[in-house]
Amino acid sequence: MADTKHSMKEAVAIQRAFEERFGDAGLVGVGIGLNPRQDDLALNVFVAREKEAQRLPKTFDGLDVVVDVVGVIRAF
Repeated sequence: MADTKHSMKEAVAIQRAFEERFGDAGLVGVGIGLNPRQDDLALNVFVAREKEAQRLPKTFDGLDVVVDVVGVIRAF
């Protein structure tokens, strides 16, 4: 993995803070990956609808927030 500005430990703490702050905003899931420039970690956020994506910040505590609209996920 490339050298990043944040450690995985820092990213996990930021992920938890993000989930606490935005958990009621229709999040389907939150993960950690690389940002689009591939020079740091980012929060990969999955939401059901576009309107939920528009409410989220572009960055959070120094990490980029990469949002994907995935629709409603159901277990079968």
